[in-house]
Parts: sequence; structure tokens; C-alpha cells
Amino acid sequence: MSKNAPAFILPGSVWKTIFVFSTLGLLVFIVGLFVSPERIWPNFLINEFFLLNLGLGAVFFIAVLYVSNAGWATAFRRVPEAATSVLLVAGIGAVVLIFGMHTLYEWSHETAVMMDPILRGKSAWLNQPFFIGRVVFYFALWIFFARIIVRNSLRQDEDGRLEHTVWNVRHSAIFLIVGTITFVLASIDMIMSLQPHWYSTVFSLITLSGMITSSLAAITILMVIVRLSGFKKIITEEHLHTMSNLLLSFSVFWVYMWVSQHMLIWYSNIPEETSYYIFRHFGGWGSLSFLNVVLNWLVPFLVLLPRASKRSDKILFQVSIVILVGHWLDLYIMVMPPLMGNEPTLGIWEIGMFVGMLALFFGFALRKLQSIPMVPVNDPYLVESLPEEERAVALK
Repeated sequence: MSKNAPAFILPGSVWKTIFVFSTLGLLVFIVGLFVSPERIWPNFLINEFFLLNLGLGAVFFIAVLYVSNAGWATAFRRVPEAATSVLLVAGIGAVVLIFGMHTLYEWSHETAVMMDPILRGKSAWLNQPFFIGRVVFYFALWIFFARIIVRNSLRQDEDGRLEHTVWNVRHSAIFLIVGTITFVLASIDMIMSLQPHWYSTVFSLITLSGMITSSLAAITILMVIVRLSGFKKIITEEHLHTMSNLLLSFSVFWVYMWVSQHMLIWYSNIPEETSYYIFRHFGGWGSLSFLNVVLNWLVPFLVLLPRASKRSDKILFQVSIVILVGHWLDLYIMVMPPLMGNEPTLGIWEIGMFVGMLALFFGFALRKLQSIPMVPVNDPYLVESLPEEERAVALK
């Protein structure tokens, strides 16, 4: 392979489509602030956390590759590296979210805390200054590790020094520890504290598995887009096959954790814990909970079992879209019931913001791919990741 790797370019019509949907999402948010703030802020939280999952999950994927010395994904590592660029946007969104705290969080109201002994007992952790400080710290930490890992990867293209890989292995090892801890805390702060009387030791494992699965799905979609743009010799069917196996595995892990939380709470039958499922297993919420399992587990499980499906661009693209929609629905079911009441509502505020956030993610990721070398030509593991014919060229 030539040291001058080919460039990734998308037609202008794609960028126009991304711009239209991103603008739609922004307009829905702005109009909703004045027309229906009680629905806009929960939807903004859902989509903010959704965007965070896609960007942060990509950092976890890259970090695992470095720490495990895995070479199979080196040829398309620029794809998850590009996906990390949305973390800065998610960080800005977290700052915006602070203005909706009083709409979202019961514990942010002093009168509610004073009248509730449980909230008073948790006030050392659940209070506005400490919450804001933690959120800022989380995002600053995640963005720092994402940028330093991607920067070292890009610098290796310029000088070919092995030290960049060595440093990235060290940074990745640290990130996998502190990144996991901070994401667990962030999911408790941003999602679980919406129902401050309820808690679950399994909840963070559900959000963690959801983050990894949805991020793998987003990376897979980007891989298919890149492949169909002229990179089939670099991102091969073998790469798709392995990503399919990961998608299948983590969708099973997600449903395992989902069932584990459900069974533990059902079996213990403690009122403080069963309150979480009182809303979510009856009426319209019960139908959505069933659909949640279908989209996040049953569809990828059944479709991705055959070998042919694992190697098909079209099928993988479609299944990944289903998983992204399923993950959004999972977050919707986590956030909305305590804020919206007994029946779910799906309308322009929900769909418009979700479509806009998806367009924002793919817009930033694809734009980043166009601005960086598509292939890490000086990475020591690149040859291992290439198909046989490309490997022979690279070794010359």
C-alpha cells in the first residue's frame, strides 16, 4: 500500500441532507423551549446521553484495541477515531443541559429536598453545584483522553515513531479504568437520579452495555459508508464479519443485564425497587418495553446469526440502524416515565430531536474522516489488518 493513502470524499448531496436534518433538530429544540419545555428538556437529555454514548463508546473501542495489541481493526481505526470528534459537541450539550435541571431533577428543588428525608440523605451528592462540577469533570476527562489518543495516532502517520503506539497503550489502559468509573457515575447522575428514591446496582451495567452496543452499531454504519465510497480493499468483509460478531455478542450481553435487573427486582419484591417497573410494564410503556427487547436483542440476534448476514453491507447497515433506534428507545424508557406519566407520547419533539442528533453525529464523524488520512499507514499493526493482496504490497 502506498504511504499516500487515498482520501475519503462524500458527494455534496449527502452533506446537504445532513445539514437539513441537523437544522431540523436544532429548530425543534429552540421552538420546543418556548412551546413545550416539559417535553423538550427530557428529550434533550435522552439525545445528549445518546450522543455521548456514540462518541465515548468509540474511545472505549480504540482503547481496547491498543491495550489488547489487537491488529485486526487497524485498517479502519480512523473510523472510530472520527466518531470521537462528537465528544466536544456532547460536552457543549451537557452545559446546555444544566439550564434544564429544574425541569428534570426533583432533587434540584430546595423545597422538595427539605420535605423529603430520602432526598435530604442524598443531598451531599445530589446538589446542583456538585452535580455541575462532576459533569464538567467527566466530559473534560473524556475529551482529554480521546484527543490525546487520536493525536498520537495521527502523529505516527507523520513520523512513523513506534513511541506513539507505546504511549497510546498506556493512555488507553488508564482510560479504560477511569473512563468506566466516570461513565458509571455519569449514568447514575444524569439518568438514575431522575428517580432519586430508586436505585439499582445493575443499572450502570445496562447503560454501559447499551453504550458499547450502540457505538459499535454507529461505527459499523460508518464502515459501510466508507466501504461503499471506494475502500472495499481496505475495509474488508472479514472486518465486517468481526464487527458483526461483536454486535451480536454485546446485544446478548445487553439483554442479559436487562433481564438480570428485572429478575432481581421482581424476585425481591421491595416497594422501593419495584417502583421503577410500575410505569414501565403496563399500558403503553409495557408495549414499548417489549419493543425495546425486540430491537436491541431479538432482531440483531436472529439476523446476525447466519454467516452471510455478517458479511453483507446492506444487512449490517440495516441491523445497525435498528440497534441505534433501539438504544434511543431504551433511553426513552429510562427517562420519560417519571416525567411524562402513565402513557408515552411520541411526536415532533421526540422524533425531530432524535433525527437531528443522529445527523449531527454522522455529520461530525464523516467531516472528520474527510480531514484526516483514511489509513494509519505507519502503524506497526497495519499489515496484520490488511487483506492478503494489500498485505503483499505493503510489505514491499
